[in-house]
Amino acid sequence: MVSLVFSTMSKCKDDGNAPARSEYSVSTENDFAVTHMNMNISLQEGVISTDDSSAQSNWDTQVSLFVLFLLMYLATVLGNFLIVLLIRLDSRLHTPMYFFLTNLSLVDVSYATSIVPQLLAHFLATHKAIPFLSCAAQLFFSLGLGGIEFLLLAVMAYDRYVAVCDPLRYSVIMHAGLCTRLVITSWVSGSINSLVHTAITFQLPMCTNRYIDHISCEILAVVRLACVDTSSNEIVIMVSSIVLLMTPFFLVLLSYIQIISTILKIQSTEGRRKAFHTCASHLTVVTLCYGTTIFTYIQPHSNPSVLQEKLISLFYAVLMPMLNPMIYSLRNKEVKGAWQKLLGKFSGELMDKENQTWVSEFLLLGLSSDWGTQVALFVLFLAMYLLTVLGNLLIILLIVLDSRLHTPMYFFLSILSLVDICYTNSTVPQMLIHFLSAWKSISFHRCVMQLYISLAMGSTEFFLLGAMAYDRYVAVCYPLHYMVIMHGGLCLGLASACLTAGLTNSLMQTVMIFQLPFCHKVINHFACEMLAVLRLSCVDISLNKVMVAISGFLVIMLPCILVLFSYAHIVAAILRIRSSQGRRKAFGTCASHLTVVSMCFGTAIFTYMRPVGRSSAGQEKMVALFYAVVTPMLNPLIYSLRNNDVIGALKRTLEKLKEKTG
Repeated sequence: MVSLVFSTMSKCKDDGNAPARSEYSVSTENDFAVTHMNMNISLQEGVISTDDSSAQSNWDTQVSLFVLFLLMYLATVLGNFLIVLLIRLDSRLHTPMYFFLTNLSLVDVSYATSIVPQLLAHFLATHKAIPFLSCAAQLFFSLGLGGIEFLLLAVMAYDRYVAVCDPLRYSVIMHAGLCTRLVITSWVSGSINSLVHTAITFQLPMCTNRYIDHISCEILAVVRLACVDTSSNEIVIMVSSIVLLMTPFFLVLLSYIQIISTILKIQSTEGRRKAFHTCASHLTVVTLCYGTTIFTYIQPHSNPSVLQEKLISLFYAVLMPMLNPMIYSLRNKEVKGAWQKLLGKFSGELMDKENQTWVSEFLLLGLSSDWGTQVALFVLFLAMYLLTVLGNLLIILLIVLDSRLHTPMYFFLSILSLVDICYTNSTVPQMLIHFLSAWKSISFHRCVMQLYISLAMGSTEFFLLGAMAYDRYVAVCYPLHYMVIMHGGLCLGLASACLTAGLTNSLMQTVMIFQLPFCHKVINHFACEMLAVLRLSCVDISLNKVMVAISGFLVIMLPCILVLFSYAHIVAAILRIRSSQGRRKAFGTCASHLTVVSMCFGTAIFTYMRPVGRSSAGQEKMVALFYAVVTPMLNPLIYSLRNNDVIGALKRTLEKLKEKTG
C-alpha cells in the first residue's frame, strides 16, 4: 500500500537525500522543530528507511508536546460533550441558538478527532507514515468539518440577527423546520465541497518524494507533492475559499451591522448591554475562527511559510475546538445556570415529584457498632495506613534518587505507588474518623468524589498492571531490544493511556449512579462503594447492573487477559533457557509483579465479576477492605523484600545519609 510520510514540525538535514528545501523542508529558522532526521526513500520497494540518531536528543520535546496536546484533546472532547449534555438535559436550552451550538460542538469534536489522535501517535513514533487512503479520508473529514463549521457560524449569526432585530417574532421565524433545514444545508454543503476538493487533489500524480511537510494531510501541503503544474488547483482552492469562507463571512458582517444598528437604537444602557451580551460568545468565536482561516488560505501563495501554515493549522485544529466550549460557558449565563442546575441535582437540592427524593447526605454503617471493637480497628488501620503511605513514598523516593532505577519497570512501579497512595487516601482517613464517631455521615458531594476517585484509581491500577506485564514480557522475551522497544515515549504514553482510561471509566460509572433517585440514605459499607450505593436507589437498576458488568469486564478482564497472554509467553521463554541460574534470574524479574497481579486481580474478580444478586454485604466489606487497605500496604513490601535492586538502592541511600550526617 502506498504511504505518505510526515515531517511534523521537524527539520531535515540539507543533503542530497533530504527533500528540497524550497518545496518540502522547513526553513532553518524553525525554532519549533522537535526532530532532526535524515530520511531516504526507496520507491522501487516502497520502503522508507530512517536514520534517527539525532532525533533522540530532542525526544523530550516530543514527549512534552504529546502530553500537552493529549491534555488539550481531552479538554476538547470533555468540554464539547459537556455542552451537548447540558443542552440535552436542560429544557431551558431547547432553543434555536443552543440547537446550533450542539451541532457546532459535535463538529468540533469530530474535527479534532480527525487530526489529533494521529498527531499524538506521531509524537511517539519515529516512522511518521500514513496510508494513502487514510490520508485521503483525513483530508476529506477535516476539510468537510471545517467548511461545515464556517457555515454553522453564519447560520448562528443569522439567528442572533433575528433574536436582536426582531425579538417578538423570533420563535415564529426560527421555527424547528427552518433550523433543521439550515443545519442540514450546512452539513451537505461542507461535505460536497470537501468531496470535490479531495477528489481533485488525489487525482494529481505524486512525485517520488512523498514527504508531507505538515502535521496532517492538509490540502495545500498535499498539493505541493504533485509533479505537475498545480496552478489550476490553487485557483480552485482560492475560489472555494471565497465561496465557503468569504460568503458566510459577509453574511456574518451583514448580520452584525444590523445587530449593532439595532443595539444603538436602544435607549437604556441596560438594554444595550443585555442585547450585546446575547451575541458576545458567538462574536468571539467568529473573530477567532474566521481570522485564523482567512490568514491561512486567502493570503497570496507565491511565498508561503510552511511553519506559519503548521502553527495556524495547529491553532485551528487543536485550540479552537478546545476554546469554543469555554467561551460559550464562561460568557453565557444560561449555560452556567444549566451547569448549576445539573450540580444541584447531584447535590440533592431537587426533589422528585413521586416520593423519589434526592438526599443531601448518606450514613455509613461501617464495620462494627461495638465501641471497643471500633477503637481496636482504629489503631490497627491507622498503623496500616501509615505503613502504606510511608512504604509507597519510600519506593517513589528511592526510584527518583537512584539513577540505576531509572528504567521502564521502576517508572511503572513509581506510578503504581502513587496510585496506591491516592486510592488509600480516598477511603481510609474517613474510615478512621468514623471509627471514633457516633454519627457516621458523609455529604452527597464527598460521596460522589470518594466513589469517583477510588473507582478511577482502582481502574488505573488494573491497566497499569497490564502495562507492567507487557514490560516484563519484553524484558524476558526480547532482552536485547528492551530499551529500544520500551523507550521513554512509549512508557509515558502507556501510563497516560492507563490514567485516561481509568478516569473515563470512573466518570461514566459515577454519573450513571448518582443521577438515580435514592429512597434510602443508609449505606451498608465503610465507604461509598459502587454496589453499595446502587442498592439505595428506588428505581430499576438493571441497566446499571449491566454497565457494572461491562465495566468490570473491560477494566478487569481485558488487562487480566493481557497479563495471562504476557506470562504465557514469559513462561515459554523461561522454559527454553537451559541453565537453572538463568531460569531463576528470569523468573525473579517477574516474581514481584506476579504476586501483586494475583492479589489485585483475584480480589477484584471476586468482588465485581460474580452475580450481583448473590453478593453478601459482609463479604463485600471484607474484600473491599482487603483491596483498599491491605493490597496498597503490601505492594511496597513485595517490591522491596523480593527485589534486590530496590534493596540495593535503599542501602546506598542509607549510606549516603550516614556519610552526610557523619
